[in-house]
Amino acid sequence: MKHNILLVDDDPVLLKMVGMTFHRAGYEVVVALNGPDAMRKIAEKQPDLVILDVMLPGMSGHEVCQHLRETPETEHLPIIMLSALNQVEDKMAGFSAGADDYLVKPIPPEELLARVKVLLARSAQTAASATPSQAHIVAFIGVKGGVGTSTLAVNVALAAAQGDRPTILVDLHPEGGTAAAQLGQVPRLSLGNLLEQEPDAIDAAAVDHCLLSHRTGLRVLPAPLSPTPHAHSLTTQHVESIINHLSAKADLLVLDLQPFLSEAVCAVLRRARRVVLVIESDSIAAQTARRWLEALGTEGIAGSQVYVVAVNRAGGATPYSKPQLEEMLGSEVSLVIVHAAEMCLLANKNATPVVLQQRNTTLEQQLTTLAGDVIK
Repeated sequence: MKHNILLVDDDPVLLKMVGMTFHRAGYEVVVALNGPDAMRKIAEKQPDLVILDVMLPGMSGHEVCQHLRETPETEHLPIIMLSALNQVEDKMAGFSAGADDYLVKPIPPEELLARVKVLLARSAQTAASATPSQAHIVAFIGVKGGVGTSTLAVNVALAAAQGDRPTILVDLHPEGGTAAAQLGQVPRLSLGNLLEQEPDAIDAAAVDHCLLSHRTGLRVLPAPLSPTPHAHSLTTQHVESIINHLSAKADLLVLDLQPFLSEAVCAVLRRARRVVLVIESDSIAAQTARRWLEALGTEGIAGSQVYVVAVNRAGGATPYSKPQLEEMLGSEVSLVIVHAAEMCLLANKNATPVVLQQRNTTLEQQLTTLAGDVIK
């Protein structure tokens, strides 16, 4: 992919000459004749690097540079100052304003290209080291508690782990989570221990110490088993820090979320490749789910990102057909899970989730299909 260079100078002849040099070297070039024009073009499409004159009409190069450094979106944008001012104090002023390099006109084209190439490579290396690995994230959230959200999350995570995909199941309930219990595990450390720390104090080792290992290869970040009046809430800063560390340890993260839209939960949902919204197959749940879909839409979480799953918990025939549920929701229902209360009770009793039972039941097949759909 071609790098985009913004050239900022009030000399049209120089812009044409330097622009030709970069075009011939395979770069895309955008030009600006003054500081305000440069700021507008950066706002429209951020370049990969800026070459900036100091003496500019309307807004000096120093002012442009300082503004870019004070703006979060451009604070790391590579900037080269190219100026006829060649005194030591001129160069110091450029670096103080935030320039990465300071070059004096006239400069041989080969040296300018070499400086740009080095600075772009350094910028790419810095960005790569600062950006956490991007694991595939699937988030499960119910329109209310008790609809089977954790059971679905546990089974999907197990199905993925058995397919040799490095997977971590993350129980993001600050208290009373059941994911570990469904797997027959009693955690010594949990999410609660991480929430006790300041977000920027959480490191990879602390997260790793809280992970449990299952015989299938699945790893689990469990929630605290017992509720407590002193439980720490899940903040956006905590969840971002934890997920960033977990993303470096697995290819897939399966998240089991609380059934309400806090700021932290919304931050998680925005990062998810797929959001599985779990409902019951009845009219009240459908009405509630419709409001959930509207709320998710206002947070920018909609369309193919959301995968609605209805669970038949009442037994017998499903009270509403899939088309009827879709009409009430105003949205597609991806799957209607069959009623299988006894099988789920047996799974919890034996700490052997459905996808591990190998009984070739309809429920097992549905859960395997669900896993395949949401983790691809």
